[in-house]
This record gives sequence, structure tokens and C-alpha cells, in this order.
Amino acid sequence: MVIELYHDLAKIKSFYYLFLSSVVDMKEFPLVYVKNGKIIDENGRKIVDWKEKVDKFAEIYIMDLDGIERNEPNLDFYQSIYKKKWIDAVPRRFEDVMDLVVAGGNKIVIREGFDDRDIDRIFSEVDVELYLSLSKDCSLKPYNWNGFVYLLNEKMGFEVKEFLSELSNVFIIARRKEYIDFDWADENKIDGVAYPLWEMEA
Repeated sequence: MVIELYHDLAKIKSFYYLFLSSVVDMKEFPLVYVKNGKIIDENGRKIVDWKEKVDKFAEIYIMDLDGIERNEPNLDFYQSIYKKKWIDAVPRRFEDVMDLVVAGGNKIVIREGFDDRDIDRIFSEVDVELYLSLSKDCSLKPYNWNGFVYLLNEKMGFEVKEFLSELSNVFIIARRKEYIDFDWADENKIDGVAYPLWEMEA
């Protein structure tokens, strides 16, 4: 009787730990826009108290508008941010990725348009996490990405949900918080969502 009870308790304990290991909270972290060495709001105005606002978060997603528009990322500015940094500056070549790494990037986002000839090189020589920014018609090869980023510029529709549900290690980066279907994202094990800093407390 005692032995049977012991085995029953062991089974319950084993199931409990298995359950806990499968329950992973979806991350939420701020998206910040950087331009001319400043973090700006949706109207292009400098956010003065951004350090205070990001202090509570372990990581932030940096959308570098100068990097995106003219391949001139704000490398010096990154070093003033003492957080785990996702950097989305649309690097074009291997050297661009290395610049982001040296500037303190922990997770580098690669978008369509990156030089295919440098893909193998970044995987063999770059020692940070690499994420592919996805679209349904993305032509970059699968490789061993640490995960995928989906840029959400409108409310999530059926096609987007169907597309994302077939992937793993996915992070949704939304231009607005209201575009995210949080219940769906949680149910479908989306790893994390980021939305604008000024909406984090809304």
C-alpha cells in the first residue's frame, strides 16, 4: 500500500513538472524607433524619459529608421542602452551585421534583400542570435535561424494567423498594440510580441 502510494505520488510529481515545463509565458517587450540618435514617438518627436520607461523590461526591439532608410544605423546610440537588444536595421552585408554586433546587438534581424552570398558567413562567424524577418513570399533560405520575426502593420487576419501557426519560435512585432490578437497568439504558442513603447502602459 505504501509502495503504491509512493509510486502514485511520483507520477503526480512527474506530471506536475512536465506541465510546468510546457507552460511558458508569452514575452511582451517594447518596440522603439530610433532616428538621428534619438528614440522617437509616432509623430517623430523625441521621447525624453525613454530610459525610465524601458527600465522595467529585460529586452527591447530597436527599429532603426536610419539603418532601414539609408544603411546608416545609430551604432553609437545602441551602446547607451543597457538592455538585451534586438536590432532591426536592415543590414545588407556581412560587414553590416558585424557593425551591429560590435555595437552591442544581442539579437540581429535579417530581412529580405540581405546579400545571399553572405548568409553562410554570418552563420559561421557571428556569435549572436540571428532572426529572419518573415513574409509569405520570403526567398531567403531556411538555415538554422534562432527564430522568426513577423512585422505586423495591420490587424491580424486569417491568412496571417494560418501562416504563423505553421511556424515555431515566432515573435510578432506590431506597429500598434491593437493589431495583435493576444488570445490567439497565446493559444498558438507565439514566443513573444513587441509593440510601441508608448503603448506599453496603455
